[in-house]
This record gives sequence, C-alpha cells and structure tokens, in this order.
Amino acid sequence: MRKLAYILCFVLIFGAQAKIIDKIAIIVNNRAVTFHELEKLYQVRSSELYRQFAGKELAKKLEELKKQVIKDKLDELLLLEKASQEGITITDKMMDEFIKGLMKQNNIETEEQFNNILMQQMGMTLKEFKEVQKTQYIARTVIQQFVINKIVIDEAEIRAYYDEHIKDYQTPFTFSIQEIVLYYDNTTKQFVERRAKSILEELKSGKIDFSTAVSLYSEASSKELNGELKNLKKGDLNKKLEEAVLKLKVGEVTIVELPDSIHIVKLIERNDPKPLPFEQVRAKIEDKLRQPLIQDRIKKFMDELKSIYYVRVDVKPEELK
Repeated sequence: MRKLAYILCFVLIFGAQAKIIDKIAIIVNNRAVTFHELEKLYQVRSSELYRQFAGKELAKKLEELKKQVIKDKLDELLLLEKASQEGITITDKMMDEFIKGLMKQNNIETEEQFNNILMQQMGMTLKEFKEVQKTQYIARTVIQQFVINKIVIDEAEIRAYYDEHIKDYQTPFTFSIQEIVLYYDNTTKQFVERRAKSILEELKSGKIDFSTAVSLYSEASSKELNGELKNLKKGDLNKKLEEAVLKLKVGEVTIVELPDSIHIVKLIERNDPKPLPFEQVRAKIEDKLRQPLIQDRIKKFMDELKSIYYVRVDVKPEELK
C-alpha cells in the first residue's frame, strides 16, 4: 500500500518564490483532507455555538468542537475508503433525484435559487452541498451494512421485551361524543339552564333523538358534524367536560355547565387500550434493543479500520481558528 508523503501542499508561484497556502491535515491511504477544509467545517459548526453560548462555556464548547471536527473528518475518510474497497457508491442520477426532492419539499424552483440559499445559510455552493450529501450517504451505507445490519437480536429477547413492556405497545385510548351546546351570558343564564334541562328530559323520555336535538338546538360549530367529535384523546376537551364524559357508559347522556356555555353530551364510543400484535411492533422493539449497542460497535469498527489502513493526522485541535 502506497503511503502519501509526510506533508503535501498546494503551491502558488509568485515570481521566483513559492508560497504554501494549504497542507494535508489527515491522510487515510491515498485519501486526504486539507487544513483549509477542516477550518471551513469548524467555522460553519462554530457559528451555531456563538449564537448559543458565551464566555467560559463558549470556550469549552469550541475546544470540544475542534476535537470533534478532526475526529469526524478522520472517520469520514475511513468510511469512504471502506466504501471504495467494497464498491459502495451513489450515482449522479440518484444524487440529482435527491436534490430535486429536497427542492420540491422546500418550494425551491431553480438550482440557482437553491445555490443562493445555501450560500446565505451555510456558506457553501450547491456543488459543495452535493458532495457533502454524497459523502454522508456513502458513510451511512457503510455503517448500516457493516455495523447495524450485523447486530442480531435474539428472537426470544425481543419477545421477552414485548411481554414485559406490553403497556408501551397498545392502541391509544380514544372516545367519541355527540354534543348539544347552548351559549349564555349574565342575562340569559337562567333561561338557558331551564332550556338545557328541558332538552335533556326530552332525550331521556324518547320524545326526540339526539341527532334531531342537535339540529334543532345546538349553537356550536359541531352542529355541522351532527354534533359529533370523534376519536378524541385525553386532554382534547375542557377538563371539567372530559371528566364528566369519561364517567359515562356508552349511550349515556349528561349536562355539563362551563363558563358561557352548557353542554348536553352523549358518549357514543369508547376505545380502551388494547395490545398491538407482536408482529406489528417486532421491528420497532428490535431497533430499540439494537440502539444501545450501535455506538460501541461503531467504535470497534472504526478502530478496526484504523488498524488496517494507513492513517496520519497532522493537525492539532488548537490549530483550528
């Protein structure tokens, strides 16, 4: 395996003199990152820290970021080298489709417009953005294929977790109501109270059905929906109204007085939580059990790559400005 020179540089000739304008900061086999690239990445990431922190806390965060930038770029080169050896890549067509999708999601009509937005917000051109996205895609693919996909969770462990945490894998509690709403103010309150009680008596005696009563008496916008509010979750209704409703059995009716309004409410449906089928949540549980193992496996994988590739880091965190 051919090693790169200890220091590579780009040279500009001014008359008879040569001036070093950049140097190689990190080398992995024949791949390299320049000091300028590291500094640019550090500047982009640090701008957010300057907005969030100040003083000693900012200084601490910046020092941590310098180390992280170097680590991230080293890891990137390692993953790209592994991808190259394994034939993992992304075509220009796939990249173009990704960019088109991104533009559509953000209502961006032209690449020129997208380029301007990137320059303003991230300080990079569309071409640079594509390269970053391409690199990230390839790196994620390597991690997925050689780390995550190789973490196998025993079926018995998945089943045991499901049995122990069955309450976490249930359908949500929902309920549906039908309402008649009468509004009042200080001058009409007594009249509206009497009217509500009269309507309730008509409903209980069977003189009128609830839907007809809604069309005749309700003053709320829910009248257009036959007074029905469906698939409600706890917290969707006024607390006092909800507490009264949830004491009812399906088909029962009650009256609830709130500030400025009286509600005649019928509980029409109640769906208590039920366990979801194991097969429906199996993949989610497997992913949950895999998550705590991923970072450790990634570290071991990266250490393995470092041991088999030529690696040289010629930059110190304090050099980044």
